[in-house]
Amino acid sequence: SNYAYIALNTRDPILKDERVRQAIAFAIDRRTITHYLMGDMAHEANSVLPPQSWAYNPDAKDYPFDPAMANRILDEAGYPEKNGYRLQLTMKTSTDASTRMLAAVLQQQLRAIGIDLELRTFEFATFYADVSKGEYQVHSLRWIGGNQDPDIFESIFDSGSFAPKRQNRTYYQNPRVDQLILEGRSTVDAEQRKRDYFELQSIVDRDVPYVNLWYFDNVVVHTRR
Repeated sequence: SNYAYIALNTRDPILKDERVRQAIAFAIDRRTITHYLMGDMAHEANSVLPPQSWAYNPDAKDYPFDPAMANRILDEAGYPEKNGYRLQLTMKTSTDASTRMLAAVLQQQLRAIGIDLELRTFEFATFYADVSKGEYQVHSLRWIGGNQDPDIFESIFDSGSFAPKRQNRTYYQNPRVDQLILEGRSTVDAEQRKRDYFELQSIVDRDVPYVNLWYFDNVVVHTRR
C-alpha cells in the first residue's frame, strides 16, 4: 500500500488539458527509475489501490514509456516544439534527498519531450502546506496505508472533496466518477461495487489527475527468536 504518484493540478491553465497530462504520463520512464534509483525495490503502478485490494482493476489504462506518443499528443494539443521547448511547468518538492533526486530525473525525462520543468524546493512543512492548499502545478507524494480501501476515491477524486477542506488537491472533476463513487459507497452488492470501482479506475487513469508511479516493496525481516 506504499504508493507513489505525481499530482497534476487540473485547475492550472496548461494542465487542465487532459492531453498534456497524458503526454506527461507517457514521457516518464518508470522502469529505469525503479531500477537505478531504487534497486528494483518497487514495481510499476496503474492504480491508487494496491494489487491486493478486492477492488483493484488490473486492466485499468496504463502508460508505458513512449516519448514518441508524448510528442505526438503535445503536437495535437497545440504545443509545437520551438527551439527545443514546448511549454514550462513548475514542480514543488521537499528537501528530502530521495525526493529531490526523483524530481531531477523527472526534469530530465520531461525535457526530452520539450517540457521545461522548473524545480522549487522547500522544507517539508512549507511544501506540504502549499500542496494541501492546492498551490502548485506539479508535485509528487505517496499514499501509505490510506489507499488500501476504495473509500479513498471519495477523498481524493470526488468533486465535493476539493482542497483545502478535503484531499482532492488536483481539483479533478468528472461527473461519472462522482456517480460511481456514490454508487460504490451506497450499495452492499459486492459485485456491483467491484464493477463501479473498476470503471472508476479506468476513467481516472484516462483523465490522469495522478500519474501512477510505483508501489514500493515492503520487506519484512524476522528471526525465530
